[in-house]
Amino acid sequence: MEVAVPVRITSPLERMRRAHAEMAAASADFLEAIWDCDDQRLWRRDGASSLTSWLAARFDATKSTAAEWVRAGHALRELPLLFTAYRSGRLSWDKLRPLVRFVTPETEPLWARRAPRLRPATLWQEAERHRRVRAKDEADARRQRFLSTWWDEDRMLCLSAALPAEEGAAVEAALSRRAEEVPPDPEADAPGEARMADALVELVASPAGHRGPDAVLVVHADAAVLAGKESQDGPWLAETEGGQRLTADAVRRLACDASIEWVLESDGRPVGIGRHGRKVPGPLLRVLRHRDGGTCRFPGCERTRWLNAHHLVHWGDGGPTNLDNLVTLCHFHHQLIHEGGWTITGHPAHELRSMTPRAPR
Repeated sequence: MEVAVPVRITSPLERMRRAHAEMAAASADFLEAIWDCDDQRLWRRDGASSLTSWLAARFDATKSTAAEWVRAGHALRELPLLFTAYRSGRLSWDKLRPLVRFVTPETEPLWARRAPRLRPATLWQEAERHRRVRAKDEADARRQRFLSTWWDEDRMLCLSAALPAEEGAAVEAALSRRAEEVPPDPEADAPGEARMADALVELVASPAGHRGPDAVLVVHADAAVLAGKESQDGPWLAETEGGQRLTADAVRRLACDASIEWVLESDGRPVGIGRHGRKVPGPLLRVLRHRDGGTCRFPGCERTRWLNAHHLVHWGDGGPTNLDNLVTLCHFHHQLIHEGGWTITGHPAHELRSMTPRAPR
């Protein structure tokens, strides 16, 4: 009688493939078991406050990891095609995580076909486009902005800063543009970062009036955003070239008067590209500043720095770029109107009045 001898797998690659398939199936079983745990409220029997904290304690995981398990487990219950693809190993965990953030039962057939061929980074970008940036997020970011400096023991000035998305993107664009003109220093410990440091010093220390080519902030936006007709269903296209998400109101504010390169899209296809959007031309801007006295026209504000030209009726709504439709506003009040819901009434050549936004119901 012959006894079958198991074949020993000697190829490391074959062992990895086999182990990966087993891991995928085991992970799918684990996520499926999460459904049952939640249905039976097993976590309550142990006195846990939530399924997430219970999983973290049970399996020595961080709360963020446990939260990802719960999100995936709940989502896959409604997404059988993705669940099957994940169990078979055609979808990795790094692809599944972004997918469960935006795929719906209606869009699942499309993404079940596409996702296996796409990189995880591409799926994360798609997930970001489906995450709507709300005014509250923008307001929170502005409250958290800071710039601090201190000297270390080696007499080196250290800086730390955090800026909201569009302001951070503008600073990054200016530094990157100037860094391209800075000769590399082969003796620097980190040549790339050293060039950025030199660019910052040049921007700060350059004599007044001496400027190189303007840095351009590139913004991708759906054409409907500028018309104030943004869809209520994702994906929402309003982002800088680097992928930093912007609110629709922030996009309309930037479009008011800024050195922006616009890439307007509709149904995923570019429908227009413009270098400066509706930037107020120099001669008109000089007349505007003279009429408004070089100050912010928001009632009660007399700031004289960081002024923007504001269209009372946005040009995306058909408002003209002329003196009767323009006022100068400081950056704070320009943002207050676009993102804060405030309005200005009256004639710009005479008296202006501000109106506070109605309280939310």
